[in-house]
Amino acid sequence: VDPRLLLALWVYGQMEGLSSAHAIAARLRTDVAYWWLCGGVNVSAHTLSSFMTRSGPAFRALLGKMLDELCSRGAVHRPRRLAQDGTRVRASAGAASFHRKATLQKRAAVAAAVGPCQQGASTKARAARKRARADLQARAALALAALPAAARRKQRAKGGAHGEPRASLTDPQAQVMRMPDGGFRPAYNAQAVSDVESRLALAGRVTDEGADAAQLLPMVQWVARVLGLRPDAWLVDGAYRNLKAFSALESQGIRVFSPLPARKNLLLPEGRRRGQRGDPSNAWRARMQTPAGKRTYAQRAPTAELLNAQVKERQGLRRLHVRGRKRAEAAWLLALVAHNLLLAIAQGWFDESEGSFLLTP
Repeated sequence: VDPRLLLALWVYGQMEGLSSAHAIAARLRTDVAYWWLCGGVNVSAHTLSSFMTRSGPAFRALLGKMLDELCSRGAVHRPRRLAQDGTRVRASAGAASFHRKATLQKRAAVAAAVGPCQQGASTKARAARKRARADLQARAALALAALPAAARRKQRAKGGAHGEPRASLTDPQAQVMRMPDGGFRPAYNAQAVSDVESRLALAGRVTDEGADAAQLLPMVQWVARVLGLRPDAWLVDGAYRNLKAFSALESQGIRVFSPLPARKNLLLPEGRRRGQRGDPSNAWRARMQTPAGKRTYAQRAPTAELLNAQVKERQGLRRLHVRGRKRAEAAWLLALVAHNLLLAIAQGWFDESEGSFLLTP
């Protein structure tokens, strides 16, 4: 099946709020618009899912290609101010799937034990049972390997979390995170960098770390290395407050716009500074006390928060339907590609008569 057709099905499905391969495949049997897109080509849910989970690097490259194409056409300007934000996306794992080490070892032993097949079982049934045992063994091994990292997270947690570390047998790489509604559920932390002026998504990343502060420098370095962008300003909310990272960005000529913490950390009067003299983060403190700095930071929400809202509410990616960090990242990058395509269509940034220039093989 042509990748352009698969991408078109995913983009059209997300335009209607569908983020699952099975949901899109069901529309292929009932919706005339999907029939027209396929043009007689049979597309299954497995084909859609495999295309999405294996195309993460291609989606990441497509984000950069779209930016270059639109800049060359004069539709948008080269980004100078970037906004970064993260959102927790519910993982495809239940809270009851988290187990301690003893339970995981027991499940792995049960999966390794070869039990007798039912009399009269077909070759297909025996093969399916064998695959299920192998899959359970692999997931139990991954969950056991994830326990040391879970133990370190519990030690770093505020208040000193008690109890044995646990890992999910369904999705061993998912972690229990605090969600926007205040509850705690298995999730991934999805990061996105977008252009303040055009609101295009430029880069995305999915991590199993719940804290946003550690995700600032990696995204800045990735944008500089892969996209070749050295922005003038980087807009983030208070969750990214990291003085070492802020100092590193300020020393590189990237102005940081982030809300100030408590009054005790503000720039002191009469030129006095807290901490080490000449600390680059003092420039951030001084900048955010000016009306111009506050106005610039106010542009973050209409860019980064709107992107998250579009992906979750309009495109339906409130919950992941794949397991594993790499597959989750592929689903997130696909959602960013769909967001950019829908934005380009809405803004009229390319001429439909010239063809879908972004979907070349």
